Amino acid sequence: MPGGVFPTVARRLVPVLMVCAFAPSVAQRVTTEISRERLRADLEFLTSARLEGRASLTPGAAAAARFIAGELGKAELRPANGDSYLQPFDLQRLRLDRDRSVLAVRRSGEEARFSPLAVTFPDPAARLELTLDVVFAGYGIAAPEFGYDDYAGVDVRGKAVLVFDHEPREDDPDSAFHGRGFTLHANAWTKTWTAQRHGAAALLVVTEPINSHRTVPRAPGRANAAPQALVQGELRIPRITIPAEAAAALLKGTGETPADLQRGIDGSMAPASRPLKGVTVRLEAVNDGGPVQQSWNVAGLRPGSDPRLGDETILVTSHYDHLGVQDGNLYPGANDNGSGTVAMLEVARLLAGTRLARSVLFVSFGSEEQLMLGSYHYVARPLRPLATTRAVINLDMIGRREEHTPESAGAYEITAGRSDQLNMVGAVYSADLASVLRREAAGAAGLTLSDKFDRDSSMRALFRCDHLPFLQKEIPAVWLFGGFHPGYHEPVDTVDRIDFDKMARTVRLTVDAVRALASTTEPPRFRP
Repeated sequence: MPGGVFPTVARRLVPVLMVCAFAPSVAQRVTTEISRERLRADLEFLTSARLEGRASLTPGAAAAARFIAGELGKAELRPANGDSYLQPFDLQRLRLDRDRSVLAVRRSGEEARFSPLAVTFPDPAARLELTLDVVFAGYGIAAPEFGYDDYAGVDVRGKAVLVFDHEPREDDPDSAFHGRGFTLHANAWTKTWTAQRHGAAALLVVTEPINSHRTVPRAPGRANAAPQALVQGELRIPRITIPAEAAAALLKGTGETPADLQRGIDGSMAPASRPLKGVTVRLEAVNDGGPVQQSWNVAGLRPGSDPRLGDETILVTSHYDHLGVQDGNLYPGANDNGSGTVAMLEVARLLAGTRLARSVLFVSFGSEEQLMLGSYHYVARPLRPLATTRAVINLDMIGRREEHTPESAGAYEITAGRSDQLNMVGAVYSADLASVLRREAAGAAGLTLSDKFDRDSSMRALFRCDHLPFLQKEIPAVWLFGGFHPGYHEPVDTVDRIDFDKMARTVRLTVDAVRALASTTEPPRFRP
């Protein structure tokens, strides 16, 4: 493996196994009772200084993956990737070389040069050099379910496509695009995939000029993950985020400003797409990200017992990575997402020995903090066929009571501020799955569920977790989410702040929902 976390197999395994030798042994036998002691012990291990915050492409993340694999084996799950619990995938760090990256707009022999704000490379190891004609395509949305198509009547094959971010009438509660809530069409991955399907050679994205995006100071100590990219992802064209000035230069010959065009689209709900005659764009970008390295998803399978339904799959998912050590500070990630990971393990233990008609696959994804790279790899190369994957329950940040942060204050009402409350994100795409979760939540789990984040775009919750790639493949998927809270992405996300009662209730809900989903005759349906 070229330039992995450990250059050879031997060097990769030895330090990981040495760390895992110190892992808790509280899960040595199968159990039928939820154990807060097991939850705490697992969480204390994952957040310990020995795992150094579990950042993607570090020995700490590798140790976490091996620990999870071991616990899935103890819970009597089969390896899901042949004889291995690990599904490897290759990544490269993203460091845009700004001295060698440019977006140049050419018209009538004149050239204006701009610096790209961000570049998503189809191959992060290759230099990007393109000169292309340009087509403006509104919001870059093809949504037949809403009777809206920015690509109707324009040929974008081999061209660069300029689009606004988000979607029309974003702040209008009566918008066909789910009122003030986002739909999948507002997501940058979906826009890129749509452009690629129409034959475009590149996608240029600019923030829509008329917007009410929330801009608030970041909390002290708040951090994000260092950017990385899949070496082989499904997106094979580049996406370039460009400044407003570059979009204005591209659209200058239309006689309309970007704001004029947006007002026209939002007002009529009709596309304003057109080729930009006499305009070309030159794109150059270089990623100085270093060698290719390896990350892992961790997956264990409980095969279904029914001869007909056993080929169908229910997924229970989490992600185990976090933010590592930054500026000398350890980011332990107890809630994000140690909580969902250890809850997933507990669900696996509680279902051990249970005969279920459908198969149940447990997956803890790597590299989620880099924008769901592990789950995007999984849906591109699934361990179980997506065509027969019936539902996904994703567990992430389930161990804290919801409180406002500087980013969220004034955006929405707190609906998960107690141990008996929880949010579900993505439920709008499957009323059937939401119905099962609500029914089981009202039972032994004693939970009430809110879908408020499906009706609110301010925090972009629909796009922030591992349920998203499954929704984009039209698979019913819900993120069970305790809510945002002070300490999110900060060094103070520690075990002592975890609400183990809330975690236990979420475990019970997940166990009961999996039992129901794995045995019902009619699986949940996806609703566009």
